[in-house]
Amino acid sequence: TLNKNIILTIHDLAFIRFPEFNFGWFIKKYTRDVGRNAHASKKIIADSNSTKNDIVKFFKIKPRKVDVVYLAADSTFKILASNRINKDILKKYKIDKKYILSVGTIEPRKNLITLIKAFNQLKQKNAGFNYKLVIAGRTGWKSEATYREREKSPNAEDILFIGRIPDVDLVQIYNQAELFVYPSLFEGFGLPPLEAMSCGLPVITSNTSALREVIGNAGIKIKPKSHNEFQKQILHVLRCNSIKDGLKKKSLTQAKKF
Repeated sequence: TLNKNIILTIHDLAFIRFPEFNFGWFIKKYTRDVGRNAHASKKIIADSNSTKNDIVKFFKIKPRKVDVVYLAADSTFKILASNRINKDILKKYKIDKKYILSVGTIEPRKNLITLIKAFNQLKQKNAGFNYKLVIAGRTGWKSEATYREREKSPNAEDILFIGRIPDVDLVQIYNQAELFVYPSLFEGFGLPPLEAMSCGLPVITSNTSALREVIGNAGIKIKPKSHNEFQKQILHVLRCNSIKDGLKKKSLTQAKKF
């Protein structure tokens, strides 16, 4: 037992909310350990009201014991002046045309299969839809189905998994993208959309969990499993400059709040 006052940070309870995306041993261990620590601590910090509500609900903690402290994007992530834009970074990752960007660990919770399906639909329905889909992020657990979705796609050569990349490259990739799409099923916070907004990108995300708090009214929010709706909204933003510019402005305003 610790004889000190403990302040505990809980980022999310995804392992309880979506047990199908984790391994049995992991769920048991973390549910036990986090629950015990939540009761032993004097104060709990949560990344969002969404996470706070989960802590109160699943661990029967009094709401006043939990304070919400939002995260912020690293100051690296900002709009770069035109003379700081480096096209060679795109060549390095074999990005040779305009692109839609997503960033996050390759795992089922990120729902990237829905994004790949939406992208396939866009290619199929719109002759001359000449974009790539670029997904940056490390390989997580249970990632096989996501990679398989790309392999079986008739547009596989236009779907790039570029792995986890250093922030100095990532800020370039955010800045040179046309649009950021984040179809995640569940987030305790959601840093990538905030990084994208800080770089002035129009953003489309799921209307779930903490993403509603992070995006506010700045982006387009969609039911996470609806690849039809993602496809429709992506096309809408890419084809209409006034909507795109409006979303860019809203992104910057929203990002300043964090």
